[in-house]
Amino acid sequence: MAEAERPDPVRRAETAMRADPVMGASIVTLTLNPALDVSSSVGQVVPTHKLRCTAPTIEPGGGGINVARVCHRMGIPTLAVATAGGTTGSRLADLLRDEALPTVLVEIDDETRQSLAVLEQVSGDHYRFVLPGPSLSPVEIEQCFDRVVSVSAAASCVVVSGSMPPGLDGGIIADLVRSLRPVSVIVDTQGPALRAAIEAGCHLAKPNVRELASLVGRQLETEIDIVAASDELMALGSIEHLVVSLGEDGVLAKSADGTTTRMRAPSVDVQSAVGAGDSMVAGLAIGVHRGVSTMEMVALGVAAGTAAVLTPGSELCRPADLERMHRLLMDR
Repeated sequence: MAEAERPDPVRRAETAMRADPVMGASIVTLTLNPALDVSSSVGQVVPTHKLRCTAPTIEPGGGGINVARVCHRMGIPTLAVATAGGTTGSRLADLLRDEALPTVLVEIDDETRQSLAVLEQVSGDHYRFVLPGPSLSPVEIEQCFDRVVSVSAAASCVVVSGSMPPGLDGGIIADLVRSLRPVSVIVDTQGPALRAAIEAGCHLAKPNVRELASLVGRQLETEIDIVAASDELMALGSIEHLVVSLGEDGVLAKSADGTTTRMRAPSVDVQSAVGAGDSMVAGLAIGVHRGVSTMEMVALGVAAGTAAVLTPGSELCRPADLERMHRLLMDR
């Protein structure tokens, strides 16, 4: 075949994805504790009163599912692996099918949870009520991990994102990271599971400042504190990148080569911060998939997170906004 006719890796992946949406995925996500995300609004939140809300919007949710939805919208061959159980699990499956997102759902005995986000119209504040979700049996966890490992051999990265089911041993996530080698694994969770993933040498971890403070056991008041805490975590394992999200202030990223990347988010008119963290992880995953520099990977993450706050309610970032924010950051 002539060089000009040789398909590039992205085109090969897209061709494989059309032939087999499961085995051709470039980005695979795992959501052990997905949810039906219900969002609504009310005039004012008042204790003990019946609060008459607007008609709800219901979307598929959970960290890895949201990451997969963003990557899928960006045209990247993506597969979401998640648990699903009961009536809400069936509704979750229907919503994912409506979005044409390639999905592998592992059936569980208990009911998939719901989460509620309510906008108070008088103040513009968002109230978010997050339920713990069902516990998973050892068999159900093993089924999830087997599915992820079986479909990830050719993936550019695997994203493990979202809260952990109640009672889950955090060390299990470390076992998954090791089982997936040499595939790059991005982990966005909290507590013992995040620490164990870092110790196991995941490719990238993305705590926010509160989660970082919890891991090092102290308050982080300044940027110097955040850098010191990041260095402390980087020393735990052979992790390539630790990306600390700073909300509207952007991110601070530490890399294994010793570099520190500080990127501030563009100033925009915020509609809702719901979904910004998951969108940021999607941007980082896109950067890993594209094989770009650390600076550009971080820019994609910040761009996606910023794009998400431009949308109302729990809506995730839109591709056009992501690309616009990315260009803005790279042109600085």
